[in-house]
Amino acid sequence: MASFRDQIHAYAGTGGFVTRAQERALLRIGTSGYGLGYEDARGAVFDAAAADSLVLESAVEDTVADYLHSRADRSGRISRAGFRSATELYRSRARGLLGPEQAASRVKDLMIRRGLSASPTGLVFRNRRWFNRVPPPAQEAAEAPLPIVSAAAVRAPVEATLQAWAAAFNAGDVAGVLALYAPEALLLATAAPDPRRGRAAMRSYFDRLMTAQSASVRFGSTLAIDGTDPATAGGLYEFRYTDPARGPVVVPSRFSYVVTRAGAGELGQILQHHSSAMPFDGASGCPV
Repeated sequence: MASFRDQIHAYAGTGGFVTRAQERALLRIGTSGYGLGYEDARGAVFDAAAADSLVLESAVEDTVADYLHSRADRSGRISRAGFRSATELYRSRARGLLGPEQAASRVKDLMIRRGLSASPTGLVFRNRRWFNRVPPPAQEAAEAPLPIVSAAAVRAPVEATLQAWAAAFNAGDVAGVLALYAPEALLLATAAPDPRRGRAAMRSYFDRLMTAQSASVRFGSTLAIDGTDPATAGGLYEFRYTDPARGPVVVPSRFSYVVTRAGAGELGQILQHHSSAMPFDGASGCPV
C-alpha cells in the first residue's frame, strides 16, 4: 500500500489539491495497477488525504452540495447570497488553496451538475447576469493531463535492501538486520524448524547465527526481480559459518524475498524471506 500512497502524492497536484480527474485516475491505478477493490482504493485515497493534508475536490463538493441543497428554494434555485456563502464554504473546505474566482467557478459547475439554478435579481428587470458572469472552471484546472509516474519511481528498492541486509549480516549487526524486516514479517529459515513471525521471534535466531556461529553471507546472482510494490526477488547466495563439531562450513543456498517500500527512502522493508540450502549429497546443517 505504501507505493500506492507514493502514487497519490505524485498525482496530488499543486498545493495538495486533488481534482476529481486526478482522483479518478488514482482509483484506476489502485484497481488495475495494484489489484485493489474499488472501495479499498477509495479508502486508501481518503486515508492518505487525511494523513497527509491533501484536499480532495470530491469531498469538498459533497459538503458544498449539501449546503446548496439546504439553501435552495422549492424550485431548486439558489440566491446570490446563497451562492456567495457556498463559495466561501468551498474555499474554507479547500483550506484556501483556491482563489475566490476558482471557488466560484467550481460552485457554478457543481450547481449545474446537481440540477440547481440561480435565482434572478434586480428591482425592475430581474435576470441572472450575476450567475452568467461567473466563468466556468478552466479546462486545465478540471481536466489537467496527469503526470506520468514511471514504474521505477514506485518500485520497491529490492537491490538496495538486499545489499543493506548483507552488509548488516556480515557486520554482525543483529539490530540492523532486524530493522530491515517489517514488524510482522515472516522468516522461513531452514535452520529453524518453526516459521518466525515478527522481529522479536527472529532475534534469537539471528543472535545464534550471527554471534555464536560468526556467519557471513555472499550474494551471488539475483535471478529475477518481479513486480513493483511489493516486489519479489529470487536468486542464489552462499553462507559461511562455524559449526562447533565440524568447524568452518560453506552452504550454497537459494533465497526469495518479498520487499515493500518503507516511504521515500532508499531502503524498503522485507515482508517475507524464505531461504533453503542448495540440495547436494551429504548435505547437513543449513544456516538460513
